[in-house]
Amino acid sequence: MNTLLWRDLRLALRNPRGWVMSVIFFVLFLSVMAIALGGNTTKLRPLAPPLIWMALLFGQLLTFPTIFQRDIVDGTYEQLHLSGISGLSITTSKMISCFVVSICPLLLAIPALGIGYGLDKTTLAAILLSVILGGPAIIAYGIFSGSIVAKEGNAGFLVILIALPFLVPVLIFALGGIASYRENGLWNLEFQALSGISLIAIAAAIPATAATLSSYQD
Repeated sequence: MNTLLWRDLRLALRNPRGWVMSVIFFVLFLSVMAIALGGNTTKLRPLAPPLIWMALLFGQLLTFPTIFQRDIVDGTYEQLHLSGISGLSITTSKMISCFVVSICPLLLAIPALGIGYGLDKTTLAAILLSVILGGPAIIAYGIFSGSIVAKEGNAGFLVILIALPFLVPVLIFALGGIASYRENGLWNLEFQALSGISLIAIAAAIPATAATLSSYQD
């Protein structure tokens, strides 16, 4: 498992187009929105949480089609399967590596962008916590939708159709948790629900993705 995880991380660093594109989109989207709203922090401050989450989700949707595509097309997944590595291990490794390379850079970018939006420390902390708690669900749904379209050439719109219905509840509870954080702290009801969604998403997506990938070997 450790070897597989290091392999996925090395491949992500050698071929960074997908996750770098999502980070660039995230930064550009928020920068353009700030400019469009006149750079007035009074206007930007209340809009920051939904804009950050919209940028996060749209940026991640760009990466979902390519999560397994390379491994399926070049035969890497078949070789891993023939070597006796289970689909569950392959899927779990991919989920962890995707979280590290796709979500962690955004956790570094959010505070810098938050300063431009005039956010205070409490709001920044709430946003970061929402991303940490909701990030696993985003990646879980991402790898599942990515496995479905792994053999498709241009599947961007199909991925959106598959993943977006699952991501809407994540967005709703994340924004609700941010709004409740100042009064109710970390363990507010919305963040509890968001954590539950992430746990359920992981538990459901790993076996479902492994089964989808295994079907390509039949």
